[in-house]
Amino acid sequence: MTNATAPLLALLLVLSVPAVTLAAADPGGSHADADPVALSSPGDGPALHPSLTEASETTNRLSLVEPVETSYASHGADLGSTLAGSDSALRADHAQFTLADREFDEATETERAAMLESLEADLDDRIDDLESRERTAVREHAEGERSDAELLQVLVQNYHEAIALHDVLRTLEERSDEVADYSMSSGQQREYSRVLEFHQSSIQSDLAMRSAAVDSTEPFDVTIHTSQDGYRLSTIDDSTYRLETTRFDNWGSDSSDYFASINQSAADYAADRYPWAASLTTGGEPTHQVSAGSVQDVRFDLDELYLQAYIDSGTGEIHREHQELDVDALPTAERESWTGDGLELAIEATPADGPVEVTVTDADTGDPVAATITIDGQEVGETDAEGTHLFVPPIGEYELAAETDDGSVGATIDL
Repeated sequence: MTNATAPLLALLLVLSVPAVTLAAADPGGSHADADPVALSSPGDGPALHPSLTEASETTNRLSLVEPVETSYASHGADLGSTLAGSDSALRADHAQFTLADREFDEATETERAAMLESLEADLDDRIDDLESRERTAVREHAEGERSDAELLQVLVQNYHEAIALHDVLRTLEERSDEVADYSMSSGQQREYSRVLEFHQSSIQSDLAMRSAAVDSTEPFDVTIHTSQDGYRLSTIDDSTYRLETTRFDNWGSDSSDYFASINQSAADYAADRYPWAASLTTGGEPTHQVSAGSVQDVRFDLDELYLQAYIDSGTGEIHREHQELDVDALPTAERESWTGDGLELAIEATPADGPVEVTVTDADTGDPVAATITIDGQEVGETDAEGTHLFVPPIGEYELAAETDDGSVGATIDL
């Protein structure tokens, strides 16, 4: 590595974020067994593993493998002060990176090529670090060895570093046109870009924004599902249900192009996997599809929903899935009610472990009742003026209860 390379790599310094405490669930939260429905691959391809959870009149969902740990975290401004120092360091790294332009301009053609090759190699290593850090944090959370706060901290850290690495990628793209002895294919550029996008999801962006809002007292409630092979973050904001699911075991294959082997495009393949979403589009296909090396980026961007799937090109398995759905448009899959202590507890559950609306009323008059809602003993919210509260449920069986000043009513839920 030439001397000129060192300042050029300053931007790649890993952010160092100290551990913090966050109001969250007991790490010994809910364990549950997922029961996904296997979907056969088109043509002669093998059945997908893992499968999607199949749903009627709404989107299919990428599932997690049992056992699944569920917890509820309220992520507020308490991370802001701890990240402030890292943000300052990141800005300083940008300044050093800018200064490196002069050294690059003064270098010989051979030195420039060496600088860019070293930078790309380090970019590749740092991307591997992001993925390794994420996997370790998720698995330790699933085992009860890492708190909600520590898991979210890692995701915010990865978000910030992925943004910095995107800047490095843009520099490589720009400089590659200036150096005859160095080149990066457009496919490789797209693949790097998509892999960095893995760590810049909508929910991770909101987590980072809330962390930076030091003066804010407004919490940001996140439901966390973790397992040994993946995780899901879910939120309900007003009437929008967002869920982001990652399956680690569906990534990293060295196989050849799966879609060429089954003679089907990634767009058609995705339409088969998400038939309800495809039925809403013109022509029954995704609205966007980009081939990016080992990643197929497929999207259904519609008024009714947003669905993005990152598919491993080697195996055809879905690695990451992001969805945004209108809660009011979700179909009801189950309705049940229970009574006790003069109260009635009723639920309306949506398909594929989607949001559940719980309503608490006076068993005699039917009037709404103010109640605290708990899941497996953990408080998750209060009913509103209509006596209702909306939450993302654990995967599998759980204990639901409503507690008031005058009594309580509960039930074991296993939908």
